[in-house]
Amino acid sequence: MDRRSVSIAGAGKIEGGVYDRVKISGSGKVTGDVEAEEFKGAGAVTVEGSLRARRFDVSGAFKAEGDLEIEEGEASGSFKVEGRVTARELKVSGAAKCGPIQGGYIRVNGALKAKGDIEADTVRLSGAFKVEGLISADRVEIHLEDRSKARELGGEVIEVRRGTAWGGLLSTLGRLLGTHGRGMLEVESVEGDELDLEWVVAEVVRGRVVRIGPGCRIGRVEYQESLEVSPDAQVGEEVKA
Repeated sequence: MDRRSVSIAGAGKIEGGVYDRVKISGSGKVTGDVEAEEFKGAGAVTVEGSLRARRFDVSGAFKAEGDLEIEEGEASGSFKVEGRVTARELKVSGAAKCGPIQGGYIRVNGALKAKGDIEADTVRLSGAFKVEGLISADRVEIHLEDRSKARELGGEVIEVRRGTAWGGLLSTLGRLLGTHGRGMLEVESVEGDELDLEWVVAEVVRGRVVRIGPGCRIGRVEYQESLEVSPDAQVGEEVKA
């Protein structure tokens, strides 16, 4: 049975259901759960339920009141998912607010607020974020543009740097997340194989090869092979396991 396609140009509503393609330009609403091969939106798009799609591409203001499950997707502007996000590949630019995130490759440029854990193969975050749970991935790359928080960081390779985009971007990110201040990451613990950290405040850091760079304030570092500490960092205790 062939799936039909639906579209909105201007303002309108689409009933939930199973489709081939869903395309919304303007102000559109989907009333219920929706499944599609391709979901495209530009403007103000609301899904009053969960969305499942192979390909997902939205710009403007997107909101899903349930879960989002996609193969690959991109979002720019305001991206809000009240439930869980599951994606093989997801790239977000702008302001994102969602529940837990699980996937393969997750990249967010801008402001992110996640109610839960982020678990993926690769996580790249640039900007500012508040993650209520842990960030866990084989590879974690973070570029800080404002104060950020997570409960824990875990992974094989973890790199945290401070970015250079000051001015208006910092003010915007700080207002969105309520964390205005120069780039700094606050976590309870960081644990991994190869750790290269700058501007991190943590109670405990555990790793095989560890570099504690400038701006870090660490209570205790436990390392297996090597430890390098910048003269511009503070470490309370160093322990070779």
